[in-house]
Amino acid sequence: MSFDNLKNTKIKRPNLASLTLLTILSMAFAVFVPFFGIVGVIFMPVPATILALSGRIRDSIICAIISSAVLIFYPDYLLIPVIALLIVGVSFIYRSSAVKDKNKLFTVSCVFSVFTGVLLLYIIASSIINRSSYISEFIDYYNAGINQVLGNDFLTEYAGLLNIELSQMEIAAEQARGILEFMLYIVPGILVSLIAFISFMNYMAVSVVLKKYNVAMKEFPSFRYWDASWYWCWGMILGLVLIAIPTGSQSFDKIMDIVGANLIAIFGPLYLILGVAVLWGLMERFKLSRMIRIIIFVLLGIFFNFTLVFIIFIGLIDIWVNFRKLKREKLA
Repeated sequence: MSFDNLKNTKIKRPNLASLTLLTILSMAFAVFVPFFGIVGVIFMPVPATILALSGRIRDSIICAIISSAVLIFYPDYLLIPVIALLIVGVSFIYRSSAVKDKNKLFTVSCVFSVFTGVLLLYIIASSIINRSSYISEFIDYYNAGINQVLGNDFLTEYAGLLNIELSQMEIAAEQARGILEFMLYIVPGILVSLIAFISFMNYMAVSVVLKKYNVAMKEFPSFRYWDASWYWCWGMILGLVLIAIPTGSQSFDKIMDIVGANLIAIFGPLYLILGVAVLWGLMERFKLSRMIRIIIFVLLGIFFNFTLVFIIFIGLIDIWVNFRKLKREKLA
C-alpha cells in the first residue's frame, strides 16, 4: 500500500492559512515563471493533500477554493474553477488511496488521470465559452510564431550577422520550419510524457512532506533498481517501425510518422530514464568514485545530442541483456 502507517499516526494539525499561502505561491510560480513553472504545478496540490490526509476534508476544499480565487486578477477566469477542481481532485485521490490501501503505482496513475482529465476539461470548456476551437487557435498561434521567428527580417539580419549568403539562411530556415511544423503533431505524446512526469514528481513531493509529519509512504526503489515490465518495450518498437517502414503512399506515410513519433515521445523518455538508471547501476556495481561518475555524466550532458540515442538504446536492450542482473520474471 502507498501509506504504511497513516492509520496509526496522528498528523499534527496543519495550519490552514499557511498551507493556503503555500498553494498560492506554488500557483503564482506555475503561472508566471516560464518553463520552470512546472515545479509550481507539481507542488500546487500538495498543501490541500496534507489537509485531506489529516482528515480535514472541508479545509482541503477551502484551501483549493481560496487559492484558485486569487487568479481573479489573471485574464483567463476559466482557470479559477479548473485549478480548484485539480487541487481537490488530486487531494481526494491521495485520501482515497490511503483509506483503501492502494499501491503507489495505482495512486500515481489516478493522479495522472486527474491532471489529464482537468486539462481536457479546460480545453473543452474554453472552446465552448469562446465559441471557437481551442486547438485551432493554438495551431494558428503556433504557426504565426514560426512565421515571425523565421520571417525575412530575421533571416536578413542573421545572414549579415553570421556573414553568410541569404540563400543559405533560407535553406536552413526551411529545414527548421519543417521540423517545427512536424513538432506540432507530436504535442499529444509530449503532453502525455509531461503529465506522467508531473504525476510521479507530485507523489514524490507528497512523500517528502509527509515525512515531516512522521507518515511513511511506500517509496519507489533506489534509482539503480528502476525497471519497467518487458511489454512496455513494444510501444517504443512500434513507434520506430511506423517511422522506418514506408508504405508507398505519401499521405499514409505522414500518418504513420505522426503516430510513430507520438509513441516515441511517450516511451522515449521512459527508456531514457531507464538507460540512465542502468548506467548508474553499473557505476554502483563497479564502485566508481563520485568524481568519476560526475565526469561521466558531464560528458554525457555535453555530447547529449549524440548520447541521447545511445542511452535510450541501453535502457531498451536492458530488457533482454539485464546489465544490472535484476531479478525478473522470465519472458513468456
